[in-house]
Amino acid sequence: MTIRPLNFAVGFGYRRIIADWTLAHLGAFDVIEITVDHCIYGNAAQHTAIFDLADRVPLTAHGVGLSIGTDMPLDLAYLDRVAHVVDRLGAPAYSEHLAFTRVPGRDLANLLPVPRTEAVAEAIIERVQIVQARVPVPFLLENIANVFEWPDSTMTDAEFFNLIFRETGAGMLMDVENVYVNARNHGLDPYAFLDALPEGIVGEVHVAGGVTVHEDFLDAPFMADSHSHPVPVGTLDLLDYALQRQSPTAIILERDERVEETGEILDDLDRIRARLTAASENSHVERTPA
Repeated sequence: MTIRPLNFAVGFGYRRIIADWTLAHLGAFDVIEITVDHCIYGNAAQHTAIFDLADRVPLTAHGVGLSIGTDMPLDLAYLDRVAHVVDRLGAPAYSEHLAFTRVPGRDLANLLPVPRTEAVAEAIIERVQIVQARVPVPFLLENIANVFEWPDSTMTDAEFFNLIFRETGAGMLMDVENVYVNARNHGLDPYAFLDALPEGIVGEVHVAGGVTVHEDFLDAPFMADSHSHPVPVGTLDLLDYALQRQSPTAIILERDERVEETGEILDDLDRIRARLTAASENSHVERTPA
């Protein structure tokens, strides 16, 4: 009997700086993730290059500009533009980070965690419902790499996400690298996080590779989710484990720095597919230390 790899689409996050290379290697991607904000704010040539992909390869839509964790009303005009982009891309889902990136009058240019309390969850639930009413495809929330922890948080990451999922019906874009990074930086059990999520809640997955920062002012080395290096083995191990209970439609490799190292990108795609093949051949994945 021939064992086939698990049938997940494996792809890449589109980056304009290597657009020509991407077009020349479309056969390497089952799916390409498009950042909707590039379609909203880019120039006409960038828009054309992105939208032309819609007839050549399946696309999915990811955002960076929503700031759903900011304690202020959502920008409805922005959401309507997102809905238009998602429709033009033919994307089956729209994902955003469970984070805040701005405060009134200031863009913080970073993904920052929200306090995990019931009051904050209730406010985010209301905003998720607004997104769902304006963008007519499934909405997925992504877990971020927490650069710090709020001292007044009363819930774990999984408890916080699960409350929002239960109340809204939203799904998850699981960033497995961020699970790995949070485990390393904050001493968390990544497997406990994965075990606590409802089976089948993950619609899409992100994988990436970062760097470890060593500075005198840090108490310990800090892992940064820089999207700059090959995917760590530990992240791939967590992907193996997550796929025992989750069936995402797409697994997306992210790369934002050193994107000229295209050989590393192709190698990472091969490594992800090799893990999927191995998962098809083995019904049990052993836990390994993060």
